[in-house]
Amino acid sequence: MTSEKEHLSRYLGLLRDFAERKLTGPEFEEKYLALFKNDPIRLTGREFLILDKVFSDVDEYVSDPELRQDVGGLDDEQLRSSAQHALNRLLELGY
Repeated sequence: MTSEKEHLSRYLGLLRDFAERKLTGPEFEEKYLALFKNDPIRLTGREFLILDKVFSDVDEYVSDPELRQDVGGLDDEQLRSSAQHALNRLLELGY
């Protein structure tokens, strides 16, 4: 059975790659949605709240600037800031 720390390492790596600009906004969106929606382990507590907030922000993300101007939503930098904040919070929890 996978430990919680091992399980969260997938999220940590993805958050870190996006925060360090190794992934574009659309790449992060695709990978994060796939990971979160298909996660066989349902987290609870603080870890879930942190990752769920990123999920909400990914849902608010609009990569197309023209469309974002019309409908609103987060841009790449706002989404990256969310990912960095989540990464920091998880690291503060000892992951």
